[in-house]
Amino acid sequence: MRWYFAISSLFCCSLFGQQPAPPVPAMTDQQIVEVLNAIEQHESRLEPMLAQLHPNDWVAKGAADTYVAQFASVNQQIRLIETDMSGLAQRPNQMTECMKALFRAQAFHQTLDSLLGGLRRYQNPALADLIEAVAAEDRSDLDRLQRWVLELAAAKDAQFDLVDREAQRCRATLSRQPAGRSK
Repeated sequence: MRWYFAISSLFCCSLFGQQPAPPVPAMTDQQIVEVLNAIEQHESRLEPMLAQLHPNDWVAKGAADTYVAQFASVNQQIRLIETDMSGLAQRPNQMTECMKALFRAQAFHQTLDSLLGGLRRYQNPALADLIEAVAAEDRSDLDRLQRWVLELAAAKDAQFDLVDREAQRCRATLSRQPAGRSK
């Protein structure tokens, strides 16, 4: 009952004082879906190249065991990024999911950069350069995704502020009204 009163009060009050609409992100849903699909495609292009890495052999050559863990992490992250991006393409306005996908992709690139150092030193510098070049192809798309997340966050903050101001205004209006008679 309390929710009904609050919602109906907000609705009634909104009829009396219209507020400007909050800002919306500059990119359309279709544009961000294209960005998400591009990131997914870039990451999937890396998989066959990463399959050529042999970090266990590096350890035999004196490398740290960390490379084996990083290799496993990179392979897991790449599959999760593909899953995140394809799922997010269905609902690109989910800010939490956008942030999760962005953070995962950034963590993937950090781990990959470290792994490429081991690849250069212990296996094949040319392969490391190739993987680095292919991985760099999605940097601009990741930057666009980051801008989308920031714009989406700003739009949601503006919506929250608008709803909060309207609720405060309605509360003030309702508190000035005389109390109704009880039966």
